[in-house]
Amino acid sequence: MRGFKRIVPYIGLVLIIVLFSALTGGKLLSFRNLKLIFNQAVVLIIGCIGVTFVMAQGSLDLSQGSLLGISGAMAATFAAITPGLSLPLAILTGIAVGMINGTLLAFFKIPSFIVTLCVLFVLRGLTVIATHSGSIPLPFAMLSLDNFRIKASILVTVILAAYYAYTYTSLGKNMRAIGSGETSARYSGVPVERMKVLAYLISGLLCGLCGWLNVVRTGAADSKTGLLFELDILTALVLGGMPLTGGSSAKLQSAIIGGLMLALLSNGMVLVGIKAELQQAVKGVIFLLAVYLSFERESVVMIK
Repeated sequence: MRGFKRIVPYIGLVLIIVLFSALTGGKLLSFRNLKLIFNQAVVLIIGCIGVTFVMAQGSLDLSQGSLLGISGAMAATFAAITPGLSLPLAILTGIAVGMINGTLLAFFKIPSFIVTLCVLFVLRGLTVIATHSGSIPLPFAMLSLDNFRIKASILVTVILAAYYAYTYTSLGKNMRAIGSGETSARYSGVPVERMKVLAYLISGLLCGLCGWLNVVRTGAADSKTGLLFELDILTALVLGGMPLTGGSSAKLQSAIIGGLMLALLSNGMVLVGIKAELQQAVKGVIFLLAVYLSFERESVVMIK
């Protein structure tokens, strides 16, 4: 059964490609459309990679959408002063929020679901204030940064660095150990609290990067930027085979496969003319089905 679960995401990816290629008469895989899919997938995959470190511990990060919004607003605001400050400020915003999330979870023992949900609402309010309920345009000169070479270089760098850290260093091993059993991990010498904070720092850092990439692509930050992004990340990870319980079954490739699957699915539904409201319903059904197929029922504790 475990062997079958490992190949389900790959089967799903192939089915999505075949189905929407047939329904769109081949438009899905046209060069122009593949560029659109890539633009959608870059931010989603990087966001999923960050949350992988959190979910490996059996925790959740629901603040990603609002963090994308506020980091984008910070990037756009400081870009108007000095364009070179936009990326560092977006990343620093992500790190600060990650530190808050991790500290509240690790040292104040507040469940991750509650912590990140509350932070989501706070950040959404701050984004509305920062954008004055409108939008902040990016300097025209920065729009040239929205090109394939830059985004591909960033994506490849993030994937390689994260894969090495997650797969071959004690960082990833410790995080998976916490997901498999926090008490056992603690007795084995894993610095549980430090690892929890570090997981959210990584998640926040990469989401800050996503905020910068998103604002460069759209040319502006507005009060609704990142709406439901956290749900897209969660759906993509589960589609990619990420168990909600974390542990040794949590693989980084789930972020890549899942992000690509959701980008293809979203793009395919647009091409066949499915309305936005119905797209959300379809994603909900698919998410429920993916959870059913991937949920490890022997695990009593689901979210930490």
